[in-house]
Amino acid sequence: MEISSARLLELAGSALVRLDGAWFLTLSEQLGVEEAWRLDVEAWKRFSYTFAKLLRTEVISEPTWPQGYLDALEIFYRVMKVEGRSIAVEGERITVRVTDCETQRAIARAGVADCGIATVETYLGIARGLFGSAFDIEVRHTRNLNHGDDFCEVVIERQETQLPAKGR
Repeated sequence: MEISSARLLELAGSALVRLDGAWFLTLSEQLGVEEAWRLDVEAWKRFSYTFAKLLRTEVISEPTWPQGYLDALEIFYRVMKVEGRSIAVEGERITVRVTDCETQRAIARAGVADCGIATVETYLGIARGLFGSAFDIEVRHTRNLNHGDDFCEVVIERQETQLPAKGR
């Protein structure tokens, strides 16, 4: 059987989203929704951190802020089938708007709250996995499709006081 790399990536992304959903629904049935969310957030913290460490080792060996982070997000979005998105960069602030996200659609179909907390921890984990565990950014999930907004919006910001001096 022949299968293209693009089709395989698409299937892998769909499988990962479904695994995440099956994991969450199983936890919520066994332990309740609150405990399921707590454990899901912890899993996404760890996954995003280790995924970004893999990216640093295999793809983005010398990341810079913000471009290396944007590159890692692009790979993450492709893997997770986050398709309707726009990204704006203004100084140290990155604003991500998403209108089409397979995970969000699955959460809406299941009627199990939303992914806001896991989203915040995922963006933090990607930064720390890419730049080191001490790397700190502020992440705010300001709009949410599952709360009736037209898009999900995440604002990611690194304070200028945390930036290394130019030329380093």
